[in-house]
Amino acid sequence: MISDSHGHDRVVPLTGRERILQTLRGEPADRVPVMLHCFMAAAREYGITMREYRESPEKMAGALSAFAQKYGLDGVMTDMDTALEAHALGATLAFPEDEPARVVDSEPQPLNRLIDSVDPQKLYRDPRIHNYLEGLRLFKRANPDLCLRGNADQAPFSIAMLLYGMQRFMEDLLDEDLAPDLLKLIDRCYDVHLEFHKMSLAVGSDLTSFGDSSCGPNLISRELYLKFGNPFHRRLQRDLAALGIQTVCHICGNLDLILDDVAAVGFAGVEVDYKTNLVKARDSLAGHSVMFGPIDPSGVFYFGSPASVAAKTREVLDIFRGRNIVIGAGCGLPAGVPAENLRAFVSAAREYPLV
Repeated sequence: MISDSHGHDRVVPLTGRERILQTLRGEPADRVPVMLHCFMAAAREYGITMREYRESPEKMAGALSAFAQKYGLDGVMTDMDTALEAHALGATLAFPEDEPARVVDSEPQPLNRLIDSVDPQKLYRDPRIHNYLEGLRLFKRANPDLCLRGNADQAPFSIAMLLYGMQRFMEDLLDEDLAPDLLKLIDRCYDVHLEFHKMSLAVGSDLTSFGDSSCGPNLISRELYLKFGNPFHRRLQRDLAALGIQTVCHICGNLDLILDDVAAVGFAGVEVDYKTNLVKARDSLAGHSVMFGPIDPSGVFYFGSPASVAAKTREVLDIFRGRNIVIGAGCGLPAGVPAENLRAFVSAAREYPLV
């Protein structure tokens, strides 16, 4: 509330950054905050390929800025691909012209040699890491009133899987004799991952996030998650909290089997996709974490109509009563999402009545 030149009080809307950070503090905002994981859609609208996006910090920041301003977002989740840390640590990648980079199978290394090769300092020497962080810095400089969620790529379990080889890793998780060394590899990857959060904060991120879909129920049992994933989630939350860093945990798929376990960690936010039971998510996250997501990026945002997008947005907000949620897509928006669907989403969220 401020007074104008005539002495009349008027309400000043919160900035997008304030709206999201206030929600993370558990305080009511003036309206439902909106944030999108939009790098592929933003690059397409900006007229650049994914190669241009990942190789030019200026184009990356320009694409995300133009997208956020065009649709009136409160913040963006920045991303380049899911292989930044793995590339810095020596994984072999494919670089499609107009798709995100991805790790490809390569000759497996002995586990002890792989463990010894994992070093956080490699992040500082990797040109892709440099490009990504510079893109974050440029975005924040151009958009100080928007909330910048600097994605710290993959969590320790998922980094270890990418380095070790997915099939081999999933098979060896069941070998009790290998468990100590696999935990040692994940522990070394933890140091790399924590460093990436610090680097993201240093260039202006208001909060960070990470993906760890490899340890979700779509791929492993709850028992394996509690042994190989959850202890590192708890450690990460403790260490980030000590550094004053708020983070959002993203795990794809139906999280129902581990939702209470993830909620109990106490991350600032937990992002789920549309496969998760949203009533359970609301109840499990209450008092622990803010909900991010969970609208289907393909089935609703891409293939839906403005009317169906708006209806789904209101449906989700009705479940959460407009509280304890930063609404968006449950994962990355594909390139080519119709502009009218994005506008319908933002309008429905902005107009949702908070009581």
